[in-house]
Amino acid sequence: MSTPLAQAQRVMSSYGLSTFYILGTIGNFLLICILVQRTHRQSSCSLYLLSATVVNFILIQCILPLGIYSADHNDPQNVILIWCKIRSYLFNGLLMLYRWYKMAACIDRAAMCSRHAWIRSFSNVSVAYRAILIITIVWLLIPIHLAVYFRIESGRCVPQSGDYARFFSAYSIIISGWSPPTVMAIFGFMAYKNLKKIRTQVMPQNTTGRINGDYPSNSTRRTINNR
Repeated sequence: MSTPLAQAQRVMSSYGLSTFYILGTIGNFLLICILVQRTHRQSSCSLYLLSATVVNFILIQCILPLGIYSADHNDPQNVILIWCKIRSYLFNGLLMLYRWYKMAACIDRAAMCSRHAWIRSFSNVSVAYRAILIITIVWLLIPIHLAVYFRIESGRCVPQSGDYARFFSAYSIIISGWSPPTVMAIFGFMAYKNLKKIRTQVMPQNTTGRINGDYPSNSTRRTINNR
């Protein structure tokens, strides 16, 4: 890589990450201020979004400052083994918490739109608190293997070569990559279908003709008026 290109990359990384850090911090802080209000805390979906926002705020504060520092200096995760392990664990754990809270919000909306009362019962605040607790515990435990098996090899913080490297590749693709968008797409589509059915059912019967363009003729109107 040529020196001018490397310098341009460092400048873009430094200013780009700095901008992202500032805007992300302000945006998440304002969103937290909105979602902690009492009216929003009475909504199960808002609780999931609040949890996701808090985790995203923590993720930005833990990861981006050192990323900005690394633009002009050696990346600490490639030099300090303990930070390599902690950073890998924190990044994966917080990122998955953020994604799973958003998945829970999508599932919550799909449940709320269901025609079945027992499914709608899952869309309430008490269930949301329990789900948030379970998701938090699960995704603080699952990524522990990253703290155990990540190493500094050839000057880079990478998963331990061999079987674990192959396992981590599959884990990253399936669990971290495919699962969240797939689940959100499925339940988002279910919510859309349920809302469409509900809207069709609650539509007043006397407006059906007008919606279809079948207005009564003038002769019919005169007959009705004469009666």
